[in-house]
Amino acid sequence: MSADHEDVVALRTRTGTVSFAKLLRLVDEGTAGLRTAGIADGVPVAVRLSDSVDGVIELLTVLCSPHPVLPIDIASPPERTARLIEAAGAVAYPGEIGLPSASVPRPVPGTAVLMFTSGSTGEPKAVRQGFAQWMHQITELGRELGIGPGRKVALAMPVSFGGGLDIALAAVGNGATLCVSHPRTDGVGELTASLIEWRPDSLHLTPALLRALLAEPGADDAFATTDIVCTCGEAIGAGDVARLREVNTNVTFTNRSGSTETGNLAFNVFGPDRPLPDGMIPAGRIAAGKAVTVVDDQGLPAAPGTIGTLVVRSPNIAQGYLGSDFPDIGGVREHVLGDRGSVTGDQLHLAGRGDDTVKIRGYRVDVSEVVGAIEAIPEVAEAAVLARHGTGGAELIAYLATAPGVRPPSVAEIRTTLAASLPSWMQPTHVLLVAALPRTERGKVDRTRLPEPAGRPRYVAPVTTTEGLLASIWEDLLRVGDVGRDDDFLSLGGDSLTVVELITRTTATFGTALTPSDLVSAPTLRAVADAVDRRNPPVSGGDVVPLSAVPAADDDRPLVFAFSGAGESALAFGPLARCLGEYRVIGLQPHALEGRGIPDWTVGAAARRFARHILDICPPGPFRFVGHSLGGVIAIEVARLLSAQGHHVEHIVCLDTIFDGPLGTRARMHLPAVVPPRADTEADGDPAGETTAAALWRRRLALLSAGWWRRPAKEQWSLFHDLGRRSALLHRLRPWYGPVTAILADDNPDNPECWYAYAPHCAGVHVVAGDHNAILRHPYVDRTARLVADALTSQVTTR
Repeated sequence: MSADHEDVVALRTRTGTVSFAKLLRLVDEGTAGLRTAGIADGVPVAVRLSDSVDGVIELLTVLCSPHPVLPIDIASPPERTARLIEAAGAVAYPGEIGLPSASVPRPVPGTAVLMFTSGSTGEPKAVRQGFAQWMHQITELGRELGIGPGRKVALAMPVSFGGGLDIALAAVGNGATLCVSHPRTDGVGELTASLIEWRPDSLHLTPALLRALLAEPGADDAFATTDIVCTCGEAIGAGDVARLREVNTNVTFTNRSGSTETGNLAFNVFGPDRPLPDGMIPAGRIAAGKAVTVVDDQGLPAAPGTIGTLVVRSPNIAQGYLGSDFPDIGGVREHVLGDRGSVTGDQLHLAGRGDDTVKIRGYRVDVSEVVGAIEAIPEVAEAAVLARHGTGGAELIAYLATAPGVRPPSVAEIRTTLAASLPSWMQPTHVLLVAALPRTERGKVDRTRLPEPAGRPRYVAPVTTTEGLLASIWEDLLRVGDVGRDDDFLSLGGDSLTVVELITRTTATFGTALTPSDLVSAPTLRAVADAVDRRNPPVSGGDVVPLSAVPAADDDRPLVFAFSGAGESALAFGPLARCLGEYRVIGLQPHALEGRGIPDWTVGAAARRFARHILDICPPGPFRFVGHSLGGVIAIEVARLLSAQGHHVEHIVCLDTIFDGPLGTRARMHLPAVVPPRADTEADGDPAGETTAAALWRRRLALLSAGWWRRPAKEQWSLFHDLGRRSALLHRLRPWYGPVTAILADDNPDNPECWYAYAPHCAGVHVVAGDHNAILRHPYVDRTARLVADALTSQVTTR
């Protein structure tokens, strides 16, 4: 080390810095301590890495000793940590508290690093990485990623993971300043603040974290000084790189591909002016010193550009797994990857893991192309696709998550979008919305924790003409194939929006008007066809909607009454009712929403009507209520009426009832931090945004005729939503002293203390990811349902 480099900062974290001179001194002291610890040469030493200065120093200390280092992530569960250490025959770093040692330490001679694979597709395996591999890797990363003296390198991946360890050692080994962040513990907001403070030259992270970072308010400042951004660990879409270019027009993006066994495998560098491809970013140029070939399913060489199994040959790959060596011919080792791909010239294209590649109808499907098409949908934040062989042959299962605060698209909307960008054989058989993709401790998608899709019933072909015509409508509307008699509209991806289109098309085809509640109470193809055949002429719907296909006479489950919000059909409770399988759920929706009649213009009128319905259905009680939005207040007013008559209301669950709006204008108690809206704008404002006098008068006339003139379902719901807002403005909130649980969407503007003012005996206030309506839809409804079930069984904690 030159004298002018001794005082240069080698390591920087949020809590401190270490110069190169001090780093060398501490490592020397640490290796001296290891020599006196009585550990036999070659025995692996486990180091718990927390992305702190001390963790990196311990890592370097073992690397400079006659012991392989076994990196252990600080977040690894104790059982897994013990299992890995035992499998490696390792001992704990001296002084590590709580880190176990193997019962029988075993030497692993000639190895620098013992690194376990991620285990994202199965049990992790210990890979032996030699010193020659690491020297090559450090030199290569310095050259490819501009890591060297005078450069600040920000690492936003755990040092204990392969991709993070690469950058940490490359930075220290090439004389750059390593800036280590802790996004898993401190969050993306803290990472943004650290980047603004550090002003790094390069940033290294996973694609998922890059997406989250780009969504932060301070993204422009965080990337202001960064000229290289490099991701690794999983595939990245061109859309993510385009977003990066929006916040920094001069940035160079590098996609780095590799594996624990091979080290760096390929680099794809996109300077500021290089055009981006469609879909996913390819792996790119094969790394120096690596030969990658492709073999077919028989192990024979494949033609250039043909997808097959990838084979890597190089003296600069791992030595092998613990207990077995990779084949070695004249110092050149060989490893067969679990990934499939193709090679054209020096360009590598990855096509997913071998167990993700499948032939569908004779076509070999590139799963990464399907992922790219899904992630191109604006509402989708991240996606994963699995290939498997189901009972009906090969099929694809798509999992997708939306960004926080974004309304999840319906499955039908997703299928419609994919139909425009993918051929029929690449369409997923199953599409599952999840709150977030499960990830391993290394940040990779954990395929073992992805939920199994619900199986469709055995196909029974439509029998009647009505069933056949309806099946064609469903297949076109939901973008699914072979709809049978027992298929369920909601399970196939139907929601409130597709129900509207289904009703329109059913009416046009049969001249018969179904109602949304028909699709909830009897959602199978044969049941809907029966409803169509029975309706001649069309008939009207009512206020009470059974949300179970089981006849009431045969259903002895406890009852739950679900009150829909302003302008909401009881259909909105369909997913929740399915999740509450231990209860028989009956929906209550605004009077005349689906039939003809005079609507209830006040909360009190609606409460009196619903109280009569409830006593007709279940005179003795006891009663359990769930109310969404305004329905929560109506449920409480019904409870007030029934309690006055001597009936017992066990519990009320209010789902995202909002006080910061019309309901807060005339409250008879103090609601913390609720600012009532101006009555003039709230009362007369048009939900569609029309503000002319003519538009307002048209709206008023429409309100006066609501319930008498039938309108298209979407227009009808909008009109009744406006009626609900007006009834909320007229209502005076009074304290309710019965048991209540509040479940709020994460965009609810209210101070949670409002609930303890409105319901002094409130059992708890909980928050669910998703917006006002999304908490009743997949994927968020699962958590909503768990909280509702806990509340109804009194498994909630009181204040």
